[in-house]
Amino acid sequence: MKQTRLLVSLVAFLSVVSRSQAAEQAAKKSVDAGVPQTGSEAKAEVEITGTLKAPIRTKKFVAFVAKEPCDPKVGAKKSLHTVAIDPNVSMNFFLEVFVPQGSTGHVCGAGYDEHDKLVLFGAYSGNPLTFRGEGEVTFSQVSVTLVPVSNRPGGGKTSGR
Repeated sequence: MKQTRLLVSLVAFLSVVSRSQAAEQAAKKSVDAGVPQTGSEAKAEVEITGTLKAPIRTKKFVAFVAKEPCDPKVGAKKSLHTVAIDPNVSMNFFLEVFVPQGSTGHVCGAGYDEHDKLVLFGAYSGNPLTFRGEGEVTFSQVSVTLVPVSNRPGGGKTSGR
């Protein structure tokens, strides 16, 4: 009887391990940063650290990375990754994305008022960034200066330059 229970427990354990490995393999093929991942496609693990600089304090700040140039009309809606920033703690940010080797991206920032209306927007002056390299691809000391949206003529796209 004890041997039967031990055997049943062992089979159950192996079943759980097998399902866990299958889930890990499925996760590797899942979608990350809007790009399907496959084992044959080389990825760049990109880490971006920096600071938002704002002339006024708003209710909410975000930093984000997007495929397209920073556009205040779009905001962070089409971002690859967005992080909220608590101005009471720090205006620093950390972004991490997994994207195809050699792809490009744009680092942007935004400030929203108490009604979630976009009031500040900006782009990194070094945009676009090229995501290529072995291991972790890092961009540090990325500074995004936010300006009032009403001061932007036509609210057009910004490459950061």
